[in-house]
Amino acid sequence: MSLLFDTLGHGDSLMYLLRHGATPPNLVEPPVMQGDGIDQPLAPIGREQAARAAEWLAHRPIRAIYSSPLQRAMETAGLIAEKHGLAVEPVDAIREVKVGRWEGSNWTEVERNYPEQYRAFREDPGVNGYPGGETLQGLLNRVTPALESLMTRHAGGEFVVTAHSVVNRVYVGSLLGIPFARGYFLPQANCCVNIVRWRDGKAKLVTFNAIGHLM
Repeated sequence: MSLLFDTLGHGDSLMYLLRHGATPPNLVEPPVMQGDGIDQPLAPIGREQAARAAEWLAHRPIRAIYSSPLQRAMETAGLIAEKHGLAVEPVDAIREVKVGRWEGSNWTEVERNYPEQYRAFREDPGVNGYPGGETLQGLLNRVTPALESLMTRHAGGEFVVTAHSVVNRVYVGSLLGIPFARGYFLPQANCCVNIVRWRDGKAKLVTFNAIGHLM
């Protein structure tokens, strides 16, 4: 991985895109959808995950740290920021997707209580979104410009973004050219790290769902 960092050009940037540490709704089985409406702090294991991610990034030349404004992401970012003497800058455009009427439910309950909307979502969540919430196309449309702006701003350097499961899946899936119906189910472990390189005005995924620092 050092070769990647050593070849960072003057106009390039590296974005470390993390999912936040685990919250109580993440830890129940099956997990509960939080969306942007259930705003809870990290569970104890989530703080441990964030601390390990912070340690893993401690020796990188991080210039800035950005986060979704939701507690779970800000708390994760804060532990990383402490290692670098930086303040966390919240970015509203990367807050988690709005899941509407499915907020607080798990997928078993959604399939039982909203069978037609569930089937439509599974077939094409880019168009058939969360009832009363967002479509994945709408989510991608708000997240991509925000992340590309940050990558342009930090040309020649490295920075951190802490976001969310669906935000990361949809954005990473777009970089890989994966349709929404498949990209929605890409793995994003709590406190995983994705690395995106910005070069010549284009983003490229170079590391996906890295979790070695959590083991």
